[in-house]
Parts: sequence; structure tokens; C-alpha cells
Amino acid sequence: MLEASHIEALVPDWNERKLEPTLASDMDDLGGDLPSDVLRFRRATQPVDLPSVIGTFYALEASAIRAQERADQVNKLGFTGEFGARHLARQINNLRSWHQALKLIDITPFDDDDEERCTFAAIAAFGAFEYNYQKVFNHVARQPA
Repeated sequence: MLEASHIEALVPDWNERKLEPTLASDMDDLGGDLPSDVLRFRRATQPVDLPSVIGTFYALEASAIRAQERADQVNKLGFTGEFGARHLARQINNLRSWHQALKLIDITPFDDDDEERCTFAAIAAFGAFEYNYQKVFNHVARQPA
């Protein structure tokens, strides 16, 4: 959705920021044979308007704040920026993008409808994360030890 909406016009280094490749590597590190349907994530592929792009971008970048808070916890479990927690390391190393998301919200002229779409998109992005997180980790939790 973000690529179809040309997010790189707002965030020129978008391709370097994407977490999908590091998430895939982290999943490989964790071993476990997750069925392909568990790893198949729904994707919105249609372009969306500017407020929706900014809201989604905001949610993605806000997750970097939590990544920093979780880093010590995952390190205690043996996961690092080279094994199992690449996506967290990538987010932590790019906290400036959080400020960029806030700046986009500040400088973009939103009317009430735009603001509502921006907010809805952020909430939807957090919801998509929660859905996929539960999908993967509920499957893992059901596996025999």
C-alpha cells in the first residue's frame, strides 16, 4: 500500500527502512517450521491518500520507540542485531525517522476529514500488526516443546 501510494516521495530512503527482509531473516533464525499460511500476511495493494500514508507511516515509526524499550529484554533471551532481532536493531538504529513522521504530521495541512483518515490509518496499521503478531505467536505457542 505504501509503495503503491509512492511513499518514497515523502520518505526518499523508504526502501532502506523497510523491515520485511529483516523480519524474514529473524523468522528463519528462530527455526521452527511455520506453515506458509501462518506467514502469509494480508497486504493492502491499492494506493491510498496522503493522510492515510502519513498515518500508516506514523504507526510504523512509532513502533521504533517500543523496539528500543524491548531491546534489553530480547538481548537477555539471546537475540541480537545479528540473530533473531535484526528488525529491532534496524528500528533502533533509525530513530530519526520517528521525528520525520512527526514533522510530516506537523507540516501537512489537514482538514478535519484528513485528520480523521490519518488517525484511522494509524489505528489500522497497529491493528494489522496485532493481528499478524497473534497469528504467528499463537501458532508457535501451540507447538509441542
